[in-house]
Amino acid sequence: MRHIFHQIPWIYPKDIIELRELYQRHGTLEHYKKGTIIKSRGESQRLFYLVDGLCMYYANYVENNPMSFSLVLPERTMGDITCITKQHVNVTTIVIRDADILVVPPDILLEAMRQDAELAIKICRHVVAKQESSLEAVITNMSCEPAQRLKILLKSMLLESGVEIKEGWYPVPLTLTHEEYGQIINVTRVTISRILTHWQSERLICRENKTIIVHHRLFDDVYDWLQYFPENNGCSRYK
Repeated sequence: MRHIFHQIPWIYPKDIIELRELYQRHGTLEHYKKGTIIKSRGESQRLFYLVDGLCMYYANYVENNPMSFSLVLPERTMGDITCITKQHVNVTTIVIRDADILVVPPDILLEAMRQDAELAIKICRHVVAKQESSLEAVITNMSCEPAQRLKILLKSMLLESGVEIKEGWYPVPLTLTHEEYGQIINVTRVTISRILTHWQSERLICRENKTIIVHHRLFDDVYDWLQYFPENNGCSRYK
């Protein structure tokens, strides 16, 4: 599932504790409804910390062809890279589940980095990790067939939740619509339905209400370069 880096595709590592504490001190908590665009391409620097809910980063959202390169889960920052670089980027950040978000003055981040060199190094490593996750997502979408992309996405969700996949059945911890799955792996909702129906007929997945439950055999052919370098395992997240 990882081709080059240590990070799992689409799902960023949690923010380091120092950032979480910084945003909690300086942020203002606001509630956003599903479907709200909280930042769009070309917009000036804005900094957000997701407390609860779910967001996505999209490219090309305004062209009616949304393609996601990251799910944003709670305890993650949105907008930190543009705050550090002072650049505008062609990205739209949208709320896909009702969310509670800390809105933080963007200068807070750079000021903290200026005052503490060790913290600045940690933040730089964390930002690199996030970019590696996005690159892994893009590489997956470019190099894998749709069914393989979906397998990798499901495995990423399980690994992010701390599951060690061995034998048996595992509930996928995030519930997404077929349309959302399609936006992430760049296929149609119909293609997602077709893949899941086929896997269900092969007894590789089952459903419990809206939850997808996967069997470990689904991932038998999922490549991960880290499995060939076991000394690297355990180092895939920056602390």
